[in-house]
Amino acid sequence: LLRGTLNAIIRKNYVRYTYTSKCVWKALFEADIDEDNPSNVIAIYSNSRIPKLNRDCGKAKQEDNWNKEHVWAKSHGFPSKNDFAHSDLHNLVAADKSVNGKRDTRDFKKGGTATIYEDDCDGCKQVGDNVTDEQYSFEPPDDAKGQVARIMFYMYTRYNGTGNNENDTTELDLVDRKTESSDGKGEFGYLPDLLKWHCKHSVTPRERRRNDIIQSWQGNRNPFVDRPEYVEKIWGDRYPSIFEDCNNTIPPIDPPTTPTPPTTPPATPPGAQVWINEFHYDNAGRDEDEFVEIGCNSAVDVSNYKIFLYGKDGTKSKEDDEPKRLQGQCTPDKFVFRDYTKLTNSGPRGVALTDASGKLLDFISYEGTVVASNGPAAGSSSIDVGVSQNSSTRRDQSIQLVNKVGATTT
Repeated sequence: LLRGTLNAIIRKNYVRYTYTSKCVWKALFEADIDEDNPSNVIAIYSNSRIPKLNRDCGKAKQEDNWNKEHVWAKSHGFPSKNDFAHSDLHNLVAADKSVNGKRDTRDFKKGGTATIYEDDCDGCKQVGDNVTDEQYSFEPPDDAKGQVARIMFYMYTRYNGTGNNENDTTELDLVDRKTESSDGKGEFGYLPDLLKWHCKHSVTPRERRRNDIIQSWQGNRNPFVDRPEYVEKIWGDRYPSIFEDCNNTIPPIDPPTTPTPPTTPPATPPGAQVWINEFHYDNAGRDEDEFVEIGCNSAVDVSNYKIFLYGKDGTKSKEDDEPKRLQGQCTPDKFVFRDYTKLTNSGPRGVALTDASGKLLDFISYEGTVVASNGPAAGSSSIDVGVSQNSSTRRDQSIQLVNKVGATTT
């Protein structure tokens, strides 16, 4: 019963990003930042400090870089990038690439040998060398055990069946046995060990801070970080002995409250400007990481600002019957992104931005000028950015405004 209640809460206001999105990397930059040196991220498991720009680009010689670790391994229930669970930010953490590779898709369980991790992860252990072994498990260091357990509880709760979540993600389940990544089931072991780790290793300030940051991006929270006693309410009757000496039933710290949305659009501060700052629409191979970024010169609440796409004939895209709505606050240090999957390659194509009241703020285009015949930009001519992308463009390249006054692009 509690699982279903929590599921309804954490599905509300959920904002999904595609797995390859620039936004996902940026969210992890913030969520796993090294507060003593903001140029670094702190990798889970190894606890190593890695320059945030040293992210893995899939090359064999980048073993000292960091990548995105699925704590609940994606092969256990959501292998497709189209599955919402595949890019859930609560389940994605910065990890040392080499350690992540060794952990593989192993279940979580106490025990094993540490030999393979001697050079890169103090406290990491594993059992089994192959997925076909009788046991194929991984034990993280003590300082990661509580976080790992509460991430797994979140995933079990968030993705609780095809009737209650998007894209028919397989129902996830925590069990007390070895699981297989190839059987098509969303199972993961070993639940008793995860419960023990949760009880022994209390929620840390860093976990709470991470929960706040993920909420700012994704719109939902991990309830087991805010209310650790919920773990016992769900599994206490099944495993009463585990909770006899549990440290995680202490009074929780109340999570930040979500302010009630104003009945009228928030006023834009005097002198504030909001504009279309950067985008990516074409690259070599299959188009990936398509996005539109909104920039600003001061703090502006851009909730309910909207992005509209226009075709070469000047008509608003049919997809914009439900245009992309922005969420949150734009600041000069943190611009706002929205992912796209079908930004048209052949131009000219237009991109328009409106504020919460529907006022047109910016109307740009690529590969030529567009004269809008309908929608919020009706009667307006776009500003051609003068730069284009093609089938030779790298996936990590974008078109960006580098001088707001001069409106130059690169």
